[in-house]
Amino acid sequence: MKQRLAIALAIMHDPELLILDEPINGLDPIGIAEVRVLLRKLCEKEGKTILISSHILSEISLLADDIGIIDHGVLMGEDNLMELEQRNGKYIHFILSDTEQAARILECNFHEKRFSIQDDHNLRLYNLNLSVGKIVTAFVENGLEVSEAHTCEEILEDYFKRITGGEGIA
Repeated sequence: MKQRLAIALAIMHDPELLILDEPINGLDPIGIAEVRVLLRKLCEKEGKTILISSHILSEISLLADDIGIIDHGVLMGEDNLMELEQRNGKYIHFILSDTEQAARILECNFHEKRFSIQDDHNLRLYNLNLSVGKIVTAFVENGLEVSEAHTCEEILEDYFKRITGGEGIA
């Protein structure tokens, strides 16, 4: 009830900008859903800008349009949620002997540019409509050694861990 009262007090004077720190802490699942609906309504129907600070990234991914990740007081990354999901959602992860050569093969043989080179041996392909078998065959036929090729999905928590360089305390 304290959390709901705090939100009510914050919106009572009809502010244009609302800053909320951990607004769903201590709420039960029904309360969380109600606050989510209220915050969405404030943004979409009343044009409010809401800045939320939270460690519950799964909830943020349901609420936010734009995401900023702060680590030790430093803004590590800021992006539109839709762009983050497209860039960091599902992808095919290849581990192979030469990512630069693999990139040339993807561009020349498959006319594909939606990939990212992670390092010398790891490449992410974001077009899931391409045949993995045909790509692996093309890589091997061009002298590349392919150790792995599998589909992955990165969620907001994975993105957070990757850009902060942390895996947590445990």
